[in-house]
Order: sequence, then structure tokens, then C-alpha cells
Amino acid sequence: MFWMTYEHPPASEEASYHSNFAVVHFSRTYDEAFALLVEARNYLTAHRSQRNKNLHSREALAQCIEEMRMTTRLIRAMAWLLAVRAVEKGEIPWEEAVDVDDLMVDLRLCIEDRHKDCQFLSPPLLDLMGRAYALYMRAARMELQVAARCNA
Repeated sequence: MFWMTYEHPPASEEASYHSNFAVVHFSRTYDEAFALLVEARNYLTAHRSQRNKNLHSREALAQCIEEMRMTTRLIRAMAWLLAVRAVEKGEIPWEEAVDVDDLMVDLRLCIEDRHKDCQFLSPPLLDLMGRAYALYMRAARMELQVAARCNA
């Protein structure tokens, strides 16, 4: 059975960013990311055997690519949110939380939205893909804001 706690430690005073950037509590976003990651895992596991039954080879390949893109988005968003929690606890500075090179590579892979080209996919999968995209975009915007402050 899966239980999720909504109790998160408060941000530490040492973790606040120098300059005028305020640390925002990411508890709800973290919980959303974790729940969505579990939901995606459960969906993909449950539909593994059905994945290629009714799809032509091009559609099967497109589905595989979009499922991988979706999980990459979720993992990348979760990694960022875990880094934010580490900063809030004073375990690492903001400068260590942001890897601009990785961020730029991930943006190139994850920002592409092929939702319209994948209408042959099941509605539940399209819904998961859309929510993963929205979550990733929010996390990427947060990380870009921090990266801009750290590199200024």
C-alpha cells in the first residue's frame, strides 16, 4: 500500500538565496510530482502487454518515444524538486542545485510537445503525458530562474 505524507520540514534560514530571490515552498509540487511518477509507473506497468498489440510499427515507435519523454520529464522534475529540498535543508547551496549544461540538454528533449501527433494513444496516456508536460514546464521555469540568478 502506498501512503504519502504531506508533512515537510520548513525551509532553513541558511538556505535562503542571497539577493532578492525568495525560497518558495515546493511541498505541493513535490507531492504532485511524486504522485504523478507513481501513477505513470503503474499505468505503464499495467499496459505493458497491450502496448504493441493494436499499433502499427510507426505508431508503436512513436508511443515508446513519447512514454520515454514523459518519464524523462517526470524524473527531471523530481530531481529538481529534490535538489530544492536539499537547499532548503541547508545541505547544498543553490549553485550546486543547478547544472546549466544538463538543464539545457533536458530542455531540448523535454520541451518538445507531440501531443497533437499522438492522438492514436489512449486518453488516459494522453492525460498522463499532458500532466507530466505541465509539471516539467513548471519545474524547468523554476530552475531557469534560479540558474539566471546564480550565473548573474
